[in-house]
Amino acid sequence: GNEVKFKPKEIAVPALILCAICLVITGALSVTNFITKDTIEALNLQTEKEARTVVLPDAANFEAGDSEESYYIGKAEDGSAKGYVFTTTAKGYGGTIQVMTGVNTEGEITGVTILSLDETPGLGMNAQNTSFTDMYKQTVPEGGFNVIKSGTAGDGNIVALTGATITSQAVTDAVNSAVEKYDEIKGGA
Repeated sequence: GNEVKFKPKEIAVPALILCAICLVITGALSVTNFITKDTIEALNLQTEKEARTVVLPDAANFEAGDSEESYYIGKAEDGSAKGYVFTTTAKGYGGTIQVMTGVNTEGEITGVTILSLDETPGLGMNAQNTSFTDMYKQTVPEGGFNVIKSGTAGDGNIVALTGATITSQAVTDAVNSAVEKYDEIKGGA
């Protein structure tokens, strides 16, 4: 018969070469990942530092607060405290929402910025817009902020985004967590 006979060598050599190629690629990928991991972390720190400056513009530098909750004390060039920056989370419609809130020493919210958000495009994602986050720029309300469906923002009220009440409430919950932490610090001070 006209049988095709496989010689072990014909199969083994290409298989070994393929295996070696795979090992090299895997090695290269893990090295790349190892190198980029630090860059990603550095970028996160950079954006976090930038975000802190956005929510507490008066501060020249930030010092980690000495509590288990991660917060930063914003200080002026002369070292005087300008306020605090809190990073808090709450459950949104699409997942966890991470919010950074700045509160000055007078007890006014100086800024709210959303660090991570996975909400409905065009609805919940609008929570990132300054038109929404600027509503929080008011004196810290006793007992935290309330979300209202209509009316005007102020006096502790935040007007919900159209079609995104859950997101609006989640961002507000996160800001309210920051308010609680602020009250704890101020109460403890």
